[in-house]
Amino acid sequence: MRRPVIVLATAVALAATLSACGGGASKESFLTKADAACGPGNGTVGAVTKPSNLPELAAAAGTVATTVDSQAAALRKLDVPDDDKAVVAGFIAALAEVGGPARALQDAAGKTDDKVTAQAANDLKGKTDSAASQAKAYGLTACGQGLGTPVATVIDGGRTVIKAAFVARAENLCTAANKKADALAEPRSLATFARYITSYVAISEKLFGDIKALAVPPGDDTQIAEMLVAQEKAIAKQKEAQTAAQRGNDAQFDKLVDEITTLVTAANAKFDAYSLRNCGTLSSF
Repeated sequence: MRRPVIVLATAVALAATLSACGGGASKESFLTKADAACGPGNGTVGAVTKPSNLPELAAAAGTVATTVDSQAAALRKLDVPDDDKAVVAGFIAALAEVGGPARALQDAAGKTDDKVTAQAANDLKGKTDSAASQAKAYGLTACGQGLGTPVATVIDGGRTVIKAAFVARAENLCTAANKKADALAEPRSLATFARYITSYVAISEKLFGDIKALAVPPGDDTQIAEMLVAQEKAIAKQKEAQTAAQRGNDAQFDKLVDEITTLVTAANAKFDAYSLRNCGTLSSF
C-alpha cells in the first residue's frame, strides 16, 4: 500500500509544479517559433529598395502592410504561454497596427498627396517603433524589431521625395515674392521707409505663410519649424522698425535696422542649409 501512496504524492507535487509554472507552451518555445514565423516577412520587406518617387513609395508601403498582416496572422496561430497571453496579445496587436499607416501611406503616395503622405510616414514610424519596443521587452528579435531598418528605408525614401517637392515649391514661391519685393519703390526718407516696410512685410508674411502650408517631409518637422521661426523673428523686428519710422524716430529706426540684419542673416543661414537659397541668401528677405 505504500507504493501507490508515493506515486500519488509524486503526481500531486508534479501537478503543483506545473500549475505554478503556468500552462501552454514554454516562453522559449514560443520565442523560437514566433521569430521563425516573422523571419520570411522581414526578408521580403528588407529586399525593398529606397523609394525614389511616389509610385515606388506606394509599392513599398503596400509591401510593409501585407507583410505585417501576414506576420500578425501567423503569430495568432502559435501556442502562447498561459501566463503571457495578455502580453503577447498586446504585442501582436501593436504589430498589426503597423498595417494601418502603411496602407494610408500607400494610398496617399498613390494619389500624390504630399501632406497626407508625410503624415502617414510619421504615423508608420511611430507604430513600428511601438511594436519593436514591445517585441524587445518580451525577448523577440525578428518579430517587430526586424521591421525597424526596412521601414526606416521606406520612410527615408518618402522624406527624400517629399523634400524635393517641398524645395521646388518653396523656391518658386520665393522667386515670385522676390520679384514683388524688388519692384517696390526704393525708400528715400523715414516716411517712405514706413510705407515701404508696410508693403514689404505684407509680401513677406504671405510668402512664409504659403511655405508653412506646404507638406513637411517626414522627420524634417523640427528643422523647418526652426527655419520659419527664425524668419518670423525677423518679420516681427521689421514691424518694430515700421513703427519707429512712422513715429519719425531715427535713432530707434537705425538701431532696429542693425537688429534686423542680424536676424535676417541667421534666418538665411537656416534656409540655405535646407537648399532654399532663393528663400535665403539669394532672397530679398
